[in-house]
Amino acid sequence: MLVLALCCLVLRVASYTTPQTHSAKIHLRASSRPSIVTESEIEYLNKEQLDFTLAYLNEHHKKDVLLPVVVAFSELGETSISKNLWVGGSYTVVDAELIDITREALYIDATILEGDNSSKQQVLIPLDSDVVKGMKKKYHILPEIDDKILQRASEPIDNFVRRMIRLCNSVKAYQATGKLIQLGVQLKGKGVGKIKENMFLNQVPHNRHLRSYFYQLAADAALEAVVLCSEKEISYRMKMTVMFPEMNPGMDSYRIGTLLELTRAVAIQLAEQNLRVRVCVQGSMGQGIFTGVPKQLSGVHKLLQMMDWESEEGEPNEGT
Repeated sequence: MLVLALCCLVLRVASYTTPQTHSAKIHLRASSRPSIVTESEIEYLNKEQLDFTLAYLNEHHKKDVLLPVVVAFSELGETSISKNLWVGGSYTVVDAELIDITREALYIDATILEGDNSSKQQVLIPLDSDVVKGMKKKYHILPEIDDKILQRASEPIDNFVRRMIRLCNSVKAYQATGKLIQLGVQLKGKGVGKIKENMFLNQVPHNRHLRSYFYQLAADAALEAVVLCSEKEISYRMKMTVMFPEMNPGMDSYRIGTLLELTRAVAIQLAEQNLRVRVCVQGSMGQGIFTGVPKQLSGVHKLLQMMDWESEEGEPNEGT
């Protein structure tokens, strides 16, 4: 029995000079850059795109993207944990400079401060990296981007932007993702992630086409999560986070009808797979004069009973 619980939701879908300097190169997570450059690497980003991207990321996104990426996706992160276990701050990655981008990886020169000594180490970060073991509690573990989605990014710069956004989301550099989309547009990409003309959210209530788009995304995600749960890949305890203006109780555009329509879409999608679904609404809490429900759920139970589920004879959801 699957239970969709409507509770009180806040729906959301945020120079150092060292006394002594040594230089060294190490191999991290993979071999250092091969001397033989393959044809696929040559064709990835052209010279203009490569030079602009390197300069832009090095100038504007060292602290929020490059440094966390080095720590999260290379052995330097695990090394820092072990060496800082007894004395915090004894091993720190203080700088990261992106020196090259290929179809497979980012090449970064990392500056490490260990005590009074500073050293440089070249690290290779695969664009489809997973967070290293020691950093899994600090950063998000995200699945690799589906090959079918990457194939839609016909331009190499769009391919890079998609994969780089995944790394940014893993290290919680959310503000950089929109700027990367704009970078791709500026470098003559096809605008991966760019909002289409009929997808603007400045009309409330949102038009039916726009709401249906978000409903389908949520329903597909819920079904995929249920399948993964049945395969024991994830826990049976789940939370769906949906964030657009009509689903945010903190904004005056919040609309309870949109929440209920979303719930209906998810429930029907699951029911169509012969799953038993129950929609539950949080009841009154407290005692005496303090009895009540959150304002966002006021009247939801009654509205839910009045909704048209299109389940009568001859209607689209007959029998569900």
